[in-house]
Amino acid sequence: LDDGEVETVAHFYAAAFFDPEVDCILDIGGQDMKCIKIKNQTVDSVQLNEACSSGCGSFIETFAKSLNFSVQDFAREALFAKNPIDLGTRCTVFMNSKVKQAQKEGASVADISAGLAYSVIKNALYKVIKLSDAKDLGQNIVVQGGTFYNDAVLRSFEKIAGVQCIRPDIAGIMGAFGAALIARERHEEGYQTSMLSIDEINALTFDTKLARCQGCTNHCLLTATAVSVVLEKRRTKTTFQTFLNIRTNVFLTMNH
Repeated sequence: LDDGEVETVAHFYAAAFFDPEVDCILDIGGQDMKCIKIKNQTVDSVQLNEACSSGCGSFIETFAKSLNFSVQDFAREALFAKNPIDLGTRCTVFMNSKVKQAQKEGASVADISAGLAYSVIKNALYKVIKLSDAKDLGQNIVVQGGTFYNDAVLRSFEKIAGVQCIRPDIAGIMGAFGAALIARERHEEGYQTSMLSIDEINALTFDTKLARCQGCTNHCLLTATAVSVVLEKRRTKTTFQTFLNIRTNVFLTMNH
């Protein structure tokens, strides 16, 4: 890579683009959530959720599929809820039984969806940020992450926290946008990148195998992906080019 920056700084750059005075960034993604506090135009603190993904985007997606709804349709239903059910901030296992009980009692899909939207925000505010007063969030709040594409989640945040916030229309790719802003800021005229060209990327080959981890008694299923990296060696500026297969990288992904 030509340069690098930590994820939280990229998120700050992106949020500051939409609100230069931002002092709090709430990011809720598919598997994690974080609250970034900004002070004097720098990242002051970061709070993250623990290993459990309860209260994140995948949390809502799981329930949507269990009710045979797409995520988009399920989110839309929440906007017309009349009596959102109170699901609290418990983990997915307990939440599932509570949803089933609510269904038996006649709760509509709209009420369940709205209840889950409230639950996501309650989890973020009371378990991750451990908020006691909404004023502690800040005056200029930017919310981001794919979960905030859900209008019900956005509205739940505004109602529970009692604040107004900014949700960019690119909420799900704010980290990438921030990285692009940083790259633009640090660009030097005439600099030659060391990154792969598009042709070299297209020439990459990979092989995928499944294996069992032997690190503990759980024996989790792993996906091992071996990527053969082909780099281009330029001998002169104008003459021929040769390609050298110089290394193989192996990436492990844990399957849940």
